[in-house]
Amino acid sequence: MWMPSTDYPAHRGLIAALALLAGAAGAQPAAPSVQPAAPPSEGAGSFASRCAVCHGGDGNGSERAPSLKAFVAGHPDAEIAALIRSGVRAMPAHDIAAAEMTPLLAFLHTLAPAGEVPKPHRTVPLEGGATLTGDILNETNFNLQLADAAGRIHLLTRDGAAYREAPVEPKLDWPRYDGSYSSNRHSSLDQINAGNVQRLALQWMFPATGAPRLEATPVVIDGVMYVTAVNAVYALDARSGRQLWAYKRAQTPGLLGEAAGGANRGVGIAADHVLMMTDNAHLLALDRNSGALVWDVAMTDWPKSQYSASGAPLVIGTHVITGVAGGEEGARGFVASYDAATGRREWQFWTVPQPGEKLAETWKGSALEHGCGATWMSGSYDPELDIVYWAVGNPCPDFNGAQRLGDNLYTDSVLALRPGSGELLWYYQFTPHDTHDYDADEPLMLVDENFGGRPRKLLVQANRNGFFFVLDRTDGKLLLATPFVNKVTWASGYTKAGKAILLPGGEPTPGGSVVCPAAATNWMSAAYDPSLKLFYFLAADRCAITKLIPAPFEMGKRYFNGTGSMLAGGNRSVRALDIQTGKTVWDYVMVGGTRGSSGTLSTRGGLVFVGEDSGMFTALDARTGTALWHFPANENFRASPMTYMVGGRQYVCIASAAGFLAFALPE
Repeated sequence: MWMPSTDYPAHRGLIAALALLAGAAGAQPAAPSVQPAAPPSEGAGSFASRCAVCHGGDGNGSERAPSLKAFVAGHPDAEIAALIRSGVRAMPAHDIAAAEMTPLLAFLHTLAPAGEVPKPHRTVPLEGGATLTGDILNETNFNLQLADAAGRIHLLTRDGAAYREAPVEPKLDWPRYDGSYSSNRHSSLDQINAGNVQRLALQWMFPATGAPRLEATPVVIDGVMYVTAVNAVYALDARSGRQLWAYKRAQTPGLLGEAAGGANRGVGIAADHVLMMTDNAHLLALDRNSGALVWDVAMTDWPKSQYSASGAPLVIGTHVITGVAGGEEGARGFVASYDAATGRREWQFWTVPQPGEKLAETWKGSALEHGCGATWMSGSYDPELDIVYWAVGNPCPDFNGAQRLGDNLYTDSVLALRPGSGELLWYYQFTPHDTHDYDADEPLMLVDENFGGRPRKLLVQANRNGFFFVLDRTDGKLLLATPFVNKVTWASGYTKAGKAILLPGGEPTPGGSVVCPAAATNWMSAAYDPSLKLFYFLAADRCAITKLIPAPFEMGKRYFNGTGSMLAGGNRSVRALDIQTGKTVWDYVMVGGTRGSSGTLSTRGGLVFVGEDSGMFTALDARTGTALWHFPANENFRASPMTYMVGGRQYVCIASAAGFLAFALPE
């Protein structure tokens, strides 16, 4: 029998696989084991015959398998038994009856006293003659990661007999999901540029073992990278990808939507806390140095309602602002703020009214009680105006507008809120009375540029409905709305007052009706180069057939009331737009047949990075869209790239199904 253990850093990633197995046993989160009633001595023979050959007679591990002590001490018997019976990686399944399993579990506890297995404690020499004492988190012949007595993590590089610690510069970090409050994935780094990108090479890879999919963007602060998988956070040395700590809990059974598939897009950082949302809409605060759980807040009344979560929290000072998923399962959307120190809820803004409340008149029919309007992506923030901008998803049922006549506010909108109070300052609805799943959860990018002959504070978005929007973000006034796809059949344009001019004949029908676009873009990140004044994003120029299938709301089922099917033809591309006109400057058409979800990253080095549908990770010339470099990752990318600098080297990182990949120029 082989079991992963947290006392060997190289094997910590395997706990995620165990957590998934444990989900079937209903354990969440993992709790300390309870001693079985059977005498431990009865299990000694089973351990000797089944386990000791790999884990050693004392359970401390061998060259075949790691120590199992920490895993046994920190997991309930149901998880341990499930793992033994199902197997994992190199460990085969063991068909053990309860009569043998109970004493075996009892014996395992005699090998695993409660508490974490101590990490090696050592004093190491530094350049210049100083020393550093602490717990060794990881060690190779080339580098070492150490936590001192205060818990601070030191990232050391070996230089002969001594070690050196590279200085860190905050301006070279990537502190948030989209890099900055403006949600613009444009970096001022230019060590990697159009002239040398051909030399870019893979430097390290971190596999999040057992994760069903990876959609996270790494956050890097002070040389430490924080990445997520479903219900898991990993802290890594950003230079080498070596794991410093991990926090995991079991995936929640019974969910619907993207969170059920394992989607989690990343963390927020507030002082010494790492903030993450779980699949069932809990907001967690972890200690940045150790990964220990500080607080855990249930954002909703799940499982009574069908909420979930997949986004990265937005931290503004002491406020942790988040939204929820469940927007196709009948969950009523909201944006909420929590105190970073305690987890106390500060305010909550609902995106859909209750019957009898203001705006309920924009919902005529039976659908209001389960109107959706989810808020599953991170927002943007303007510190000068002190306004947070948050996108709202589609109304429910998605394809059946007869049950919700009216504009259905605030669905398919952007909300401008005060971060300290949740006060609504203004809103703008991109798609009124949406019957084609045109949710507005695409990036809300804040840009300061001259527009219409004078300097303005702009909010720009390429929307799923096929239009490119430019708003004045001080008051929500529409400045530009123009199609960026070849064909739009649901609307002919927008009035000067900002209202969509709807076209007849586009509503879903039982026999099916054609609508263009299908989904012109989606949640994938966008970028804007202020020197070139170009907006880069993933565009899809395709149409669909939408069918109406009326049905009442049922708890535990998705609330579509129809289907959408892509028509043949069209293309997907990385597109560069002129934000003054919305016109396409260049278009890099992707091939490969899949439909990935990689967004874009632009840099001062004149590059745009993207994960292609073909499985290539590619760097394009930011001016022309010409491909300058590619790496055959052979992955269906579902995450957006980012970049950072540590130890004097610029890295570019993206998540793939295999794990997190980091690239840099050769030293």
